Amino acid sequence: MKVTILGSGAAGGCPSINRGWGACDPTNPRNRRLRPSIMVEQGDARILVDTSPDCREQLLNAGVRHLDAVLFTHDHADHIHGIDELREINRAMQAPLDIYAGTGTMDSIRVRFPYVLGAVEDGQSIYKPMLVPHVASGPFTVGGIDIVPYDQDHGYCRTTGFRFGKFAYSTDLVDLPEDSFDAIAGIDVWVVGCLSYDPHPTHAHLDKVLGWLDRVKPKRAYLTHMTPSLDYETLRAALPPHVEPAYDGLEICV
Repeated sequence: MKVTILGSGAAGGCPSINRGWGACDPTNPRNRRLRPSIMVEQGDARILVDTSPDCREQLLNAGVRHLDAVLFTHDHADHIHGIDELREINRAMQAPLDIYAGTGTMDSIRVRFPYVLGAVEDGQSIYKPMLVPHVASGPFTVGGIDIVPYDQDHGYCRTTGFRFGKFAYSTDLVDLPEDSFDAIAGIDVWVVGCLSYDPHPTHAHLDKVLGWLDRVKPKRAYLTHMTPSLDYETLRAALPPHVEPAYDGLEICV
């Protein structure tokens, strides 16, 4: 299995309009971060997680013209507002595309983007996304990849993490329920959100994430959803050997 980090930044990216580069060295390309998203590949199967506002650039960077499914962690803008870019995938595939999300997220998509779930009339060109909704209420399989969704606490709402075999992806969380720790037990690789050095009401900070890693004990871990307060080299120097900051374009073999 190969996992590609398409975006490792927080909601504002890095540099952000407001904070610029912050503490990040602008000469280091690993500090230039698009909004959070990953791609999971195994054999011929290819799964996108989240459609960030940078989705077009991310799919072009990765050379993507085919997807087997898109998974959504939640409905915040930095994770879903690139959904219209999936029209180009529909056009390239000449077929609808399956999407998976928790109940609340799927309800939000139906309200905010109702047109993406409707069929294109016979004889019409593909003028809008053609997405087939599936509620991720339990384990499911896409292209031979077994996927286990699990609940996450995002402070004022819930998000969904996803386990793919020995790999798990957790972004936008400040805590994990006990059942979710059970769901990711035994993973080898964990990509997990780490907003900054300081505590935050909706996102985990570095000390909390390191505590989770001591408990879960993956062989390798990568930090994502990072603000401009986290310079790549400074953060890497402070981390244990098996933990690294993620960066855009990073490919992880699981």
